[in-house]
Amino acid sequence: MFIDTNLIAYDFMTDFNGPSRLYPYPSYPAGVYDADDNRYKFGPESSKYPTLTLPCNLYDEYGNSILQGYYMAVLSDDMKFINLYQSNELKAKIKVIKLVEKMYTKEEADEEAHITAKLREAQKKQKLKKIKEAEEELTAFKEKVAANAYAKIYDSGKGYYIIKYNYFGKKATGIIQK
Repeated sequence: MFIDTNLIAYDFMTDFNGPSRLYPYPSYPAGVYDADDNRYKFGPESSKYPTLTLPCNLYDEYGNSILQGYYMAVLSDDMKFINLYQSNELKAKIKVIKLVEKMYTKEEADEEAHITAKLREAQKKQKLKKIKEAEEELTAFKEKVAANAYAKIYDSGKGYYIIKYNYFGKKATGIIQK
């Protein structure tokens, strides 16, 4: 028996995804990749607030429950509650028992003042390139300050859950009675 290996090699090289006769159902039959799908291209932006992960259902003393899942934790404007949102719907309000507001350090305040001064100067002179650079620098500074944001839950073992929240220098502690 004689096999022409040049013919097999040519057949393999002409098909970019390998020989199609060996793979009846190719991964991307139309040439559309996952990254080209609108769900991946235009997905929702990530939230700037910390995410709280609840590993199990929580029940309070009145029988109300907070189902397990992922929640966006937001400190209310009056700073008396930690609000838990899921799909932009308020699911729970947790009473804050301790609040600490940490202001910027002197170096952070000076850095922010320097960046905003550069931005104002560029806006006065109407230099688009410098305005864009200063805006990018300001957003990078705010992202750096917000990088240590978190929301965590702990079981105290004494009949209540403790929720710790930290975002932009505001540290709050809330409790949920079991």
